[in-house]
Amino acid sequence: MSFIREFWANLLQKLYDNQKLFLALVAHHTKGSPGTTGAKLWVSETGETCGTIGGGIMEHKVVERAREILNQNYFTPEIQTLYHRSSGFGEKSGMICSGSQTNLYYLCHPSREKAIIKKVVSLIEQDISGLLAIAPSGMSVAEKTVNLAQPAIQLIQESGKWRYEEQLLNRNRIAIIGGGHCSLALSRVMSQLDYEVLVFETRQKVSTLTQNTSARSVKIVEDYQAVGALIPLPQLTCVVVMTTDFVSDIRALLGVVSLPFPFIGVMGSRAKIAAIFEQLQQAGISEGLLSRLYAPVGLPIGSHTPEEIAISIAAQILQERKID
Repeated sequence: MSFIREFWANLLQKLYDNQKLFLALVAHHTKGSPGTTGAKLWVSETGETCGTIGGGIMEHKVVERAREILNQNYFTPEIQTLYHRSSGFGEKSGMICSGSQTNLYYLCHPSREKAIIKKVVSLIEQDISGLLAIAPSGMSVAEKTVNLAQPAIQLIQESGKWRYEEQLLNRNRIAIIGGGHCSLALSRVMSQLDYEVLVFETRQKVSTLTQNTSARSVKIVEDYQAVGALIPLPQLTCVVVMTTDFVSDIRALLGVVSLPFPFIGVMGSRAKIAAIFEQLQQAGISEGLLSRLYAPVGLPIGSHTPEEIAISIAAQILQERKID
C-alpha cells in the first residue's frame, strides 16, 4: 500500500475509534524547504503520529501544539507560514535550511469528518479522481475529473480568505511491462515512493506476480504490443519495459513509443539495446520517437541485483520528473 493510501486509511480508523485527530498539511513551499507541498501529518488523541511535514524542531513544535488543540472541542482551521532561517522577516520555524512553507492545521472530529474521510479513502483506493477542499468553514470532498492544467495542490488566497484544494488522483504513476524479479523489485521501490504501480505480463503462473503486493494491478495480456492502449492517463505515466526476451521487449515498445508517456525506458545491455533500436527502425519507428527512449534505463551506478537495478531506475525517473 502506498503511503498516501495508508495515511488516510489509518486516519479513518482512528476516527472509527472515536478519536479526534489534528491534521497538518503543507499547502505551499519554496525551494529549500524540508516540508514540501502535499506533505502530511496527523496526531491522534493518544499521541500517535503518522507522516511528516518536514521534521526537526519545526515539526516538534507543531506536534506539541497539536496535543494542546486536541484537548479542545473546537478549533478554527488556520494556515501558518514559517521561514527556515534565523533572521529576516516572517515567523521563524527554528530551522535554518532555507526556504519557507505554509502549513494548514485542521482538527478532525469523528462525528463530523468520518464520512468525509471515508469518501477520501474510497476515491483513493479506487483510483478515482476527486477534490478535497479545506477552508476556515470546514472540509469537503467530491468526485471530480482531474484538471491537469492546474497544480495537484493549490492554496488560494484572496481578500483575506483562503481555500486549500487537493486533487486526490495520484499523478505519480508507473507501468512496468514484464513481471519478473526486476519488476517485483521496481514495484516495491516505486510504491514506497508513493507511485501507483501497474504491471503487465503475458505469463500467468509466475511466482513474482503472486508475490507482488505493491502493484495496484497486475494484468495478463496476450500480446505486449496491446499494453500501451490499456494504460490510463498516459500523459502522467512512466513506462519501463523489462520483459523476459528481446522479441517481447520490441513488441512492448511498439505499443508505447508513439504514445504521450513522459518517460519510456527499456532494460538491457548496450548490445541488446542496439539490436532493439535496429529492429524498431526496420519496423518504421522514426529517429525522433527513438530519441525519447531511456535505453538502457537506469542511472549508471554499477547495479547488478534486481534491487540495485530498481534503485537505479527509480533514481532516473526522479531525476527526469517535472515538478509543479
